[in-house]
Amino acid sequence: MISRRLVRIKAMQTYYGFLQNSGDITTEQIWKELKLNIEKSHELYIFLHCLLISIIDYAELKIDIAKKKLVPSIDDLSPNKKFIENKIIESFRKNDNIISFYNTNNFNWSEYPDFIKNTWNQIVDSSYYKEYMLEKASGITSDKNILIKIINKTLTDNYRLDEILEEKSIYWNDDLEFLLSNIIQNIKKFTASKNQVYNLQPLFKNKIDEKFAKDLIIKTSINKDKYDQIILESLKKWELERIAFTDRILLHLALCEINEFPDMPVKVTINEYLDIAKFYSTDKSSIFINGILDKIYAQLKSNNKLNKKGLGLVE
Repeated sequence: MISRRLVRIKAMQTYYGFLQNSGDITTEQIWKELKLNIEKSHELYIFLHCLLISIIDYAELKIDIAKKKLVPSIDDLSPNKKFIENKIIESFRKNDNIISFYNTNNFNWSEYPDFIKNTWNQIVDSSYYKEYMLEKASGITSDKNILIKIINKTLTDNYRLDEILEEKSIYWNDDLEFLLSNIIQNIKKFTASKNQVYNLQPLFKNKIDEKFAKDLIIKTSINKDKYDQIILESLKKWELERIAFTDRILLHLALCEINEFPDMPVKVTINEYLDIAKFYSTDKSSIFINGILDKIYAQLKSNNKLNKKGLGLVE
């Protein structure tokens, strides 16, 4: 579930706290903190599935209320149930982890009734929903498409949703866009069959990715002084204190990958941290970081000190 990009971002956030505390924690503690950070993202991943269930539940509640009107209309008595009978959502309800979250007070969207109501109203008023309800075709493809459109058009770039997640957990900052995209990909892969259970993606894609996360944070923290010295040697008449703190963090992580991960191509590492710098640091950070890393890479290569093999040798 967690991509290498998100691992790097979570490592950056965790390492930031480590350096702010002058590195006064053990390597096992820093790995424990990074893993907690990643686990919290997985909780948000499940929580967002619960949001989709809550929207469907609210739609069903509206139908039930309409039936109980003093003078219900024909549409009230014979409503179109296409949306509330979505097969993907039915499969969510068969997943024990999702339902456990859905029924837990700490992760319950019932705390935000106005948000659910407003979100539902936005959906109902949208052209994509109206077109969906008028379509004669139904089935798993139609069910997938409406959920994907809700995610892309109503939940993505949703200011109030961002606010709620920030209130709920300090660990959830900046995760929403990535996780919504992840859910879309999982919905697309879902194949309907009788009693099919929707499978959540695991915390890590595999043991290799988990080892990458652990090694990255531990080896970076162990070698922080060494990486500071490498950075200083590549600078001309600069002091370490002049480097933006976030830039220093990203340089440490990048240097760790260059030096300690033989199978990781240097260009992949540099490009990853340049992209992260564009979002998390100053306007000129990516140019500065690129210049430093390119210089260090060239020196290592010319001195035959580049520790790369296999895929890591790809230019």
